[in-house]
Amino acid sequence: MVIYPEGVWYQYHDKADIDEIIDTHLMNGKIVERLLK
Repeated sequence: MVIYPEGVWYQYHDKADIDEIIDTHLMNGKIVERLLK
């Protein structure tokens, strides 16, 4: 998954990871380090 306009690439394994990306990155603007690709 890539988030634009930043161009941050994430790898995820399940829905919980996607929820974390949405809550942490998209809602709060913080990168989820453990899921970076």
